[in-house]
Amino acid sequence: MFRRLPEYLKQVGYRNLTDPYNCNWQFVNGSKENVFESLVANPVASREFNDAMESHSKYNLTPWPEIYPTGTLLANYKLDRPLVVDVGGSKGHDLIKFHIRHPGTPAGSLVLQDLPGILRELDIPDTISVKSHDFFTPQPVRGARAYFMHNILHDWEDNKASQILKHIADAMEPGYSRLLIHESIINSIKPLARVTTSDITMMACLGAKERTENEWRQLVQSVGLNVLKIWGPFESMEGIIETELA
Repeated sequence: MFRRLPEYLKQVGYRNLTDPYNCNWQFVNGSKENVFESLVANPVASREFNDAMESHSKYNLTPWPEIYPTGTLLANYKLDRPLVVDVGGSKGHDLIKFHIRHPGTPAGSLVLQDLPGILRELDIPDTISVKSHDFFTPQPVRGARAYFMHNILHDWEDNKASQILKHIADAMEPGYSRLLIHESIINSIKPLARVTTSDITMMACLGAKERTENEWRQLVQSVGLNVLKIWGPFESMEGIIETELA
């Protein structure tokens, strides 16, 4: 994959790649599908990919309830609404972390959303409600206390990322709902090698990118959201961007 990246970049004039259907992935594999369409067509590869993402989240990253004060979501929580909706949440590992931190969470108040093929054969607590959902379509769960996304938007260039965000923003309740974006944030002064390496990986495989704090602010503001706070140590690979409707 990366062995041929210099060859491809030379061919396209060393420009940033922004099209998931026209990047190094297609050049190397000789296909018209993007990465995720290729995974859907290969159930074994799809299962291995999701297992890898689960392992990465479990063992390489600080659990998100240790970065963001999740207890604040329980304040003024409306019991007739979902508490946390994990959009594109894969096998539910992040909601499980929330459940471990808050074991008294009401049954069904945590909602896991992803494509049907990813939601097969899950082993998760009854607290978590599983709903199939494509995040490029309108968000069906409206007025939740929090919507959560972990390493979703770095897979997509700005136009596609804006579409995803807009669907969530349209479902949020002003003054109540939060959108928590758990992603890498490139330090514009002294970036971590792991983040810049991931940035190149996203460009090569998906025509996407990691983002600086300023790029994140511009992206969320483009869909009518404001950044309340960015949680996480300055030196860490990932932080949580807390947003609300403007």
